[in-house]
Amino acid sequence: MTRPEIAGRALLVLGLGRSGCAAGALLRRHGARVIGVDDAEGETVARRWQADALVALADRAFDEVIAGRDWPLRLATEPDAVVLSPGVPPDHPALARWRVADVPIHGELEWATRYLPGRSIGITGTNGKSTTTAWLAHVLRAGGLDSAAVGNLGTPLAAVVDELDPSAVPVVECSSFQLETIDTWRPDVGVVLNLAPDHLDRYPDLAAYHAAKARLAAHVAEDGHYVTWTGCPEARRWRHGGRLALFGDEDPGSVAWIAGDRLRVRRGGESVDLVDLADLALDSPPNLLNAAAVAAAALPLVKDLEAIAAGLQTFHGLPHRHQLVGRLGGVRFVNDTKATNVHAVEVGLAGYPRPVVLIAGGRGKGEDYTPLRQVMSSVRHVVTIGEEGPAIAAALAGVVPTSAADDLATAVAEAAALARPDATVLLSPACASFDMYANYRERGEAFVAAVRALGAGEE
Repeated sequence: MTRPEIAGRALLVLGLGRSGCAAGALLRRHGARVIGVDDAEGETVARRWQADALVALADRAFDEVIAGRDWPLRLATEPDAVVLSPGVPPDHPALARWRVADVPIHGELEWATRYLPGRSIGITGTNGKSTTTAWLAHVLRAGGLDSAAVGNLGTPLAAVVDELDPSAVPVVECSSFQLETIDTWRPDVGVVLNLAPDHLDRYPDLAAYHAAKARLAAHVAEDGHYVTWTGCPEARRWRHGGRLALFGDEDPGSVAWIAGDRLRVRRGGESVDLVDLADLALDSPPNLLNAAAVAAAALPLVKDLEAIAAGLQTFHGLPHRHQLVGRLGGVRFVNDTKATNVHAVEVGLAGYPRPVVLIAGGRGKGEDYTPLRQVMSSVRHVVTIGEEGPAIAAALAGVVPTSAADDLATAVAEAAALARPDATVLLSPACASFDMYANYRERGEAFVAAVRALGAGEE
């Protein structure tokens, strides 16, 4: 891809979090004059930078910073292009004037991909994105490729793209928000893991959310591979670039599938056993599907099947995603704070091998909680927390006992008592964290601290 000529141009970055700062620094390195703006007041932005260790990056990122809701009135320069951070909706009122003037408006991800020196992979879906992204990068490294997991899971692509070798294959986790504004990016492999209701507080309906996800499929390079799940009919129907490669169940189009106690793959018309499921460090039901997705995405890039198998077996997961964090007697404590929607909880509980005491609740995303009724067979009790606690309890009435806790530490103590002697205390909230915590990670860390306070041993 030809790198854009931006030297001397005025670029406005809207939203000064991690992605906005990374985008500003990238564009400024390439000669642009970068103006950073944010609806939050200056003191709030400064505190955010301090809390997220962004002060040094922000110093390199912007020639000018204008903070506060009146920033459009204080903007002295009309930009040549606008860069949106993922958390800024495309219908932000300040953007109308530039749309009328045909000023280009794209996100951090689109700008970063314009500086990619070689191949890339994009991964999206409602659940499992971060684990699959990190797992695939691990497998590619096991296969001898230079790869890093970047994007929505933590490190923006803009922060590392200038350092990538032409032979590198970054794996990019893509949120629906980021995909809304991609344009020229053509990933060599595009993966859509699954679809379920999410972010309905941002999108007017499920169709709009799906449309954002579908943009990844449409942008896959024509000589690339589009990977999706056999159990996702919507994603299978989407217009896509590249060759369709399915994972999940055995199907004429499948290249990786679960067959009994093994993961099998198809290459060149031949089907072979790749790995015994018992040899995977991550063996929860959602992670078995993630393993199949990783294998399907790795097959076009890694010739050595033994290397793919080794990478699958030696990946031990990410914090906050079905993470076993402690044991106390026969009780296990599992941190799945990243399960911020109903579908994630449904998938995580389906076929759970032990009795569960579930901790759920937080800030809602406009979802219906009644589907949780169908996955309560292993759940002994639900302890609710946060703003949506009453709604979750109402949805589960008559199916499983519930009780409410004022805070997470109290919920953990109550759940531990109910879990004795042999159950799992599972934090799987089905909600965002923002009513009680800054983000899901902070909620997960509070869960771990509460588990430690009970005397549970570390894993």
